[in-house]
Amino acid sequence: MSPSQGVFRRIRSATQWRLVRRRLRQERIDRQRRLVGRESLVAEIEALLFRHDPIGLNFEDNTDEYRSEAETIALRLPEASSVADVRRMAHEEFVRWFDAELAGPESRYTAIAQEVWRLWNSNGRST
Repeated sequence: MSPSQGVFRRIRSATQWRLVRRRLRQERIDRQRRLVGRESLVAEIEALLFRHDPIGLNFEDNTDEYRSEAETIALRLPEASSVADVRRMAHEEFVRWFDAELAGPESRYTAIAQEVWRLWNSNGRST
């Protein structure tokens, strides 16, 4: 079960909702543990996602809306060997967190991928 809107639509009871919330909270804790030492990279990715706003969440005062996506993208960066890889991964993460319709086409993530790739390379790619 992924954290997409589809999952949230299938939740039919308070018990199911509590289980999903518990799982998402545990996944967040695990991501944060795996990202120790890369917090500044995550913050920079989060800021650029907020600026590019690929799915329309930027309401000017909710700057943490893209934190989870920034974390999951950062965790996957060691797999990337090009801007195209980063674009694909970013798109996959938005599809996973939301759904394919809301995420839109992969091409929407080109400028995001270019900036993330620059950040990743300027941060040494060693983490």
